[in-house]
Amino acid sequence: MENRKSKCRGYGMFTGILWVVALGIVLGAAIGIPIGVDKTWDVSKLSALLATGIGLAYVVLSILDWLVQVRALCSNPLPDDLDLSERTVAGERLAALKGCTPLHRHIRRLLAAWAAGASGPQVAAMAGHQMLRVLVLLVAETAAVLALLAGCASFGPPQVLLTLGTGLMALLLVVAIARLQLASHLAGYIDSHLLARIGNDTPAAAGVEFAQAVAKSVADSTAGLADAQAKTAEQLAKAQQVATVQITKAQGDAAAQVAKAQDKVAEQLGRVTELASSIDNIFKLQQAVDGTLKGVTVTDEFKSMLGELRRHLAESDQLLKNAAKPRTIRLVEKDNE
Repeated sequence: MENRKSKCRGYGMFTGILWVVALGIVLGAAIGIPIGVDKTWDVSKLSALLATGIGLAYVVLSILDWLVQVRALCSNPLPDDLDLSERTVAGERLAALKGCTPLHRHIRRLLAAWAAGASGPQVAAMAGHQMLRVLVLLVAETAAVLALLAGCASFGPPQVLLTLGTGLMALLLVVAIARLQLASHLAGYIDSHLLARIGNDTPAAAGVEFAQAVAKSVADSTAGLADAQAKTAEQLAKAQQVATVQITKAQGDAAAQVAKAQDKVAEQLGRVTELASSIDNIFKLQQAVDGTLKGVTVTDEFKSMLGELRRHLAESDQLLKNAAKPRTIRLVEKDNE
């Protein structure tokens, strides 16, 4: 027993919480790459991305779990040539049984109880309890993931995440139905290949009690499957309604945000137009200043020319005055040497 437990240590249903969360983080990051996550994404959008990744991870792992259990069922771990009414044969089969799938674990527990001395009704009751736990866990997991995907719409994610979440919800329903049907096949296999082949060494009264327990176990399993399917369908319908409302609300919020953004853009365009007009006025003012400066420069040159002209006129007037003065001619005789 200890050796078998050590071999199966660390292996369980693929839809365990650690597997789902770890793969969900990886898939969420992979989904965010093509969408284009940037610094503008807030905590709500990142939470919606992570929730979508977890939903996708659960669907992928559920499909993998379904494939593994189908393969285990097809391997026929309890061949028809085994005489399981003999407890020693049951013990030998228990020791030789390999595999760690949920089907192998269920069979191993039942064979161990039968080989240890449990009666047929007790083994049948164990089988019914095991199947009931599987159904409850399956319905609870499906409902939790549906609620998670439906709640993504309230985070205000991009439209692509809303569409992906809706598609995952529909795919999750299909996978849940497939797993419920597989659970029904597994229960039938255990009933026909194990429960119906043990208990022959009990008294007649115990045999009747055993048959009644088997019939009750089968009836309970069938009723449990029907209830699980009905609850799953009901949960999906509620989740889809919530998702529809949330998506409509998110789309309305998106439209309001787009209109607000358009108003802001129009306001910015108006400001740009005013700025362009101001720049044009500045250019005109600069041209006027340039013209004024040019005029001032010309005026300074003209004043300088007038100053030079006045100076020349003054000099000319002085020359004329000097030329008009009376002159005295003096003749001086010089002795010849």
